[in-house]
Amino acid sequence: MHGTETWTYAELADRIQRLASAWREMGVRPNDRVVWRGPNHPAFLESLFAAAKLGAALAPINHRLNDDVTEELVARYAPALIVEHDVQPIKGPSGVLARVRVGEPTGDELGFEDQLRNEPAMAVDDAVDLGSVCLLVHTSGTTGRPRGVMLTHANVTANAVNMLSMADLRSDDVTIAIAPLFRSGGTGVNVLPVMFKGGAVVIPVTTEPDELLRLIERDRVTIGFGNPDLLDALVRAPGWPTADLSSARCFLTGGALVPERLIRTFQDRGVPLLQGYGLSEAAPVVLLLDGARALEKVGSAGTPPLFVDVRTTRRDGSLCDAGETGELQVRGPNVMAGYWSDEEATLRAFDGEWLRTGDAARIDADGDVWIVDRMGDAFEVAGHVVYPGEVERVLLEHPAVREAGVSTAGAFVVVEADATVEAAELLARCRDRLDAREVPKLIRFVESLPRSSVGKLLRQELR
Repeated sequence: MHGTETWTYAELADRIQRLASAWREMGVRPNDRVVWRGPNHPAFLESLFAAAKLGAALAPINHRLNDDVTEELVARYAPALIVEHDVQPIKGPSGVLARVRVGEPTGDELGFEDQLRNEPAMAVDDAVDLGSVCLLVHTSGTTGRPRGVMLTHANVTANAVNMLSMADLRSDDVTIAIAPLFRSGGTGVNVLPVMFKGGAVVIPVTTEPDELLRLIERDRVTIGFGNPDLLDALVRAPGWPTADLSSARCFLTGGALVPERLIRTFQDRGVPLLQGYGLSEAAPVVLLLDGARALEKVGSAGTPPLFVDVRTTRRDGSLCDAGETGELQVRGPNVMAGYWSDEEATLRAFDGEWLRTGDAARIDADGDVWIVDRMGDAFEVAGHVVYPGEVERVLLEHPAVREAGVSTAGAFVVVEADATVEAAELLARCRDRLDAREVPKLIRFVESLPRSSVGKLLRQELR
């Protein structure tokens, strides 16, 4: 569903067949790349499935990136096609077979809908190897240029099966695509698993919070997913107190620190908010907290699904004890084939068969995993390792604190509207709950924190 339009699975299959047939006639071949740029739209999923039928890979690029980064990524993939929706066209490399516009084409662009209308629904049933690349998603780029993550057909399928092993997804489910589809979480957490079961997907025309609440109510959405900042915008919307959320069985979240107040705000409306953890390199689901323990284990990312193993290791590679913080490592059929055209980075990312996530975590005696922080964001004070995320959790527990970011420079705090709090009070709270070496040097109040286009805190800018 998108705006006033709806498609059945039969209609969707027909459109995908027509698109795949058109692209094959244009010269798209197995192992080619098709670049997608634009906000969420049904054409994204149609492009994904059409490329997959041809054995090609869809490479969705964040349309909010600077032109120079975008052009570098596009050149890196040497795509056969560039498909764009509601964005300014960027300069493409030579060798592109065609540029396709979702909407009114200009210049030498081809119309997406014209391709569907002009092409008969000829069967495209080419054999596609499970080990071939299906999706080229990207790392967030918070620590450098985004890397292309090669997710195979086997990775994407294993991720969907993993989600079905953890979440109670049903054939009559309705999910809403709030998270960007160009991120692995936007497709892998709720959209593709719900489609795997034959459920319905609502793709909003806009992400304005009150409009999303209206769609949740109108379309009787049962399952949702969004990064904490997206869900926080929902609960702050004027329509939140009166929105009918009775159809929702649960919402899933992850990708950044999840404040306890956000979990409890959803719970107070009768909607369990389940925290999970994932990363692009794992297609993305690695952990999920089950609904029965949502409040008992507030702050935990839960346990791994059926076909995923996790462990935490010390700097010397030895295994951590229960409750000890170390690097989280992951293995399973959902783990990527590697980074596109970057063998060196791929080798660094693995410890044998284990993917090194770069995230610090601890596993408690029950087997639940608690994500602490990025390993690279940790710093030492008097020989003690400080994880900023642990300090931020303490600050966010104060009702007056809306956002918190910690670095070696101190703590940066955004205060809730119409609330007041003194720095001395927050520092005293930290002294009560943290090791003395973890207490920030100072508290600085700011109007906002620097974040990436997908909501990740940019700690290097704090520093």
